[in-house]
Amino acid sequence: MLTRYYRLFAVIIAGVWFFASCTKEDKLNPLVNDIVFNGSSVLNWDSNGNFLIIKSSGSWEISFSYPTGGDQGWCSAGTMSGNGNKDVWITTAVNNSLEGREVKVIVKTDKGSVELTLTQYGKEGLPSNLQSRFELPEIKNPEWFLEYTKGEFALEYDINKKHSKWVAWRLHRGHLGSGRTDAWQFDPRIPSQYSPTRSDFYGYDRGHICPSADRNKNTAMNDDTFMYSNMSPQVGAGFNQGIWASLEIKVRGWVGGGDTLYVCAGGAILKDSDIAKYTSPSNMAVPKYYFKVVLRKKINTTNYDAIGFWFENRVYTEALSVTHAKTVDQIEALTGFDFFYYLPKDIQDRVESGFNPSAWGL
Repeated sequence: MLTRYYRLFAVIIAGVWFFASCTKEDKLNPLVNDIVFNGSSVLNWDSNGNFLIIKSSGSWEISFSYPTGGDQGWCSAGTMSGNGNKDVWITTAVNNSLEGREVKVIVKTDKGSVELTLTQYGKEGLPSNLQSRFELPEIKNPEWFLEYTKGEFALEYDINKKHSKWVAWRLHRGHLGSGRTDAWQFDPRIPSQYSPTRSDFYGYDRGHICPSADRNKNTAMNDDTFMYSNMSPQVGAGFNQGIWASLEIKVRGWVGGGDTLYVCAGGAILKDSDIAKYTSPSNMAVPKYYFKVVLRKKINTTNYDAIGFWFENRVYTEALSVTHAKTVDQIEALTGFDFFYYLPKDIQDRVESGFNPSAWGL
């Protein structure tokens, strides 16, 4: 009898140790009863679809409901029913009309029914929710455009390279506070087969692209910056903890007068020649280079100016200076992106072609 109690005690201790060991840092994509699109529910006119991520403990069925008088039958699902967790590809036809269209994607489970609205805008249309988002570059793959509403930033994810193409955010005094949550977590919208693991960062810093200190007004906002989709494998001492951090501090200093900044940054991974290596065990891309572009709108004016920065993913011994700065046009040529895509064309052409280093304190 005494032996049995010792065994029971050992099981309890082991269980306590296991749960204490599962920190936020090690948390994998949680299996919760949830049904969501993988990213934005608004698709480009020529998009061929979006992932519907189903997390359920029971059976489910998919159906579509189209508005009366609207386009019919332009959506289909790779599978219409199943059991348990499943990533279902929702196929959409090209929308050659000028008008946007909607469909309700209905998933019935043993716990009830979930309705999600999928919107596809027209060929000549511009999604109204993006028109004032001057921080965004041209989105190349809308299916993996991910919005972080609490953190107030967005990114485009590359599932093949398991790394963001870019991260974009606005920055003003209303985003700044104090504190850091260290709430390391994987974005549950990204299926685990398309996500790096903690081990992939071995030998590198988990470098924020949208900085934690740019989003510490409250806990929920700061939590979002610790998504692994916002992380990049950066050289630590001398780069992430050195010149890159110096630039982050410099950028936050530019909002001191009440100006609004529109920032886009990331590791350059669009071209294979810009990738240093792929990690083990999950084959995440390690960028050779990092970029940051900043657009500034002066408070109470319609005046804009812009500047860009380009770094190698290596140890820097020198301080941040004008030698690391470039025009936005130059950063576009290096990365292959069209930055500040929704900025009026005349303003975009002017601010991207030149800059005044002294105006930025360089």
